[in-house]
Amino acid sequence: MYIAGVNLPVDTGDTYFGVMALEPISGSRGAKEKLKRDAIRRLPVAGGNELEARVEHARWIVDCENCNSAEYYFEDKLFFCSLCQNSDVGGKTKKVKMPKTRKDIEVILGKRPIKNRHWYPNETIADLEKENISHDLEVI
Repeated sequence: MYIAGVNLPVDTGDTYFGVMALEPISGSRGAKEKLKRDAIRRLPVAGGNELEARVEHARWIVDCENCNSAEYYFEDKLFFCSLCQNSDVGGKTKKVKMPKTRKDIEVILGKRPIKNRHWYPNETIADLEKENISHDLEVI
């Protein structure tokens, strides 16, 4: 079974479920369903501020403002919570923004053990590099 962060420093929903869908395991059917984004792409997009993605355990995720759940980030930059179905905006999707320094973040986090690959939008590249140095890559 694939673990996020094994093939790439940080996985998205596209990369994680893409690998899972190919594996001969019981979860492959569910992974294939997660990759079917056509219905989500056809939903109207809610206005308001874009949600910000963050990294947790080598996974790009987006927190749901409505129910406090989280979902993998997908490259279509649309968020739809599988738990509450974005009921706070009438089932519309929400836009997600990625940091401009995404590639740098992924490179720096890729030097850490998977369990310590975390990033929040308030952290800078310098913060991450400093953590890597001060904790000898074993960042908590």
